[in-house]
Amino acid sequence: MPNWLLPALALIVSPALTAWWIRRAQRLQLLDAPERRRLHDAPTPRGGGIGPVAAVLLVLLVQYLLQPAALAGFSLPLIVGLLLAAGVSAADDHRARSVRLRLAVHLLAATVLAVAFIAIHGFDGKYWFELGLLLVAASVASMNLHNFMDGSDAHLASQALFVFGMLALLAARHDAGAEGILFVAAAAAVLGFLPFNWPRARVFLGDVGSISLGFLVAAFSLLALDRGLIGWGGALILSSGFLVDACATLLGRMRRTRHWLKPHRDHLYQWLRRRGLGAARVVVAYQCWNLLVVVPALVLLELRAHPPLLEFVLAAAVYGLGLGVWIVARRALRRAHRAQ
Repeated sequence: MPNWLLPALALIVSPALTAWWIRRAQRLQLLDAPERRRLHDAPTPRGGGIGPVAAVLLVLLVQYLLQPAALAGFSLPLIVGLLLAAGVSAADDHRARSVRLRLAVHLLAATVLAVAFIAIHGFDGKYWFELGLLLVAASVASMNLHNFMDGSDAHLASQALFVFGMLALLAARHDAGAEGILFVAAAAAVLGFLPFNWPRARVFLGDVGSISLGFLVAAFSLLALDRGLIGWGGALILSSGFLVDACATLLGRMRRTRHWLKPHRDHLYQWLRRRGLGAARVVVAYQCWNLLVVVPALVLLELRAHPPLLEFVLAAAVYGLGLGVWIVARRALRRAHRAQ
């Protein structure tokens, strides 16, 4: 099978399904109405993430059917986990489901991933249960934290494109053919969706998009870890731009209010939007972090031999820098708000 076939398939299927979904959502009135917490000013179809997610699922199925050993044990868990995450999220986009149901399915999807990772490694140490819990917690966190960050046009889609693109470059460097094709195809699927979501967005990802992309970021990071394409510290650095904002905001709300789980607009990107920065400029700001901090850090880890501890030291430095930037920016925005 030619290497370009699956990425080309994703690049065709994703925009075609997204365009179809926009018409269907308008007909069914599956629209996100403007309100105080949201950043858009006109009713906009939601659930458009079904386009890129279905494209990635199709790629996974074709790869599994034609090359069942290509991902060496990861293909079926990826398909099952993504179906679970996307299925409950698509249902929630149509009609709100309970938090307990959604969390239960997220836990099940994450458990499928964790069991696959441990089984492939044949992990027989005494800490396998603790490792499994850590992987489940990290995957569920990835799904929900990326969902929190999906509140501005093209914000999450551009981040997913960066993550999948970087993983594809790492796969190419290490001659990981099947993994590289999958990462390129996922990037192509997001790229096919991006014109529909670019400011001013004609459709939003919805939960089916944001939860599923969060799942794929976690799943592809584990796949890259399993193949030796990236280390644990490198995987943390790769998603640092979003994770710093999501985690710092969540911890700040836990410290300040009893109602920290309620919808809010406290993320840094939301503050930037409310202070007059357009959605496109917010995308540029976060991608500048990726280009100026994440890429150099990953290049350093890739080109220089290093002990595993150095990865975590560098990851801690990146997150410390990110937290410092987040605090300074938030304080500056608050002062500007109070001065008005």
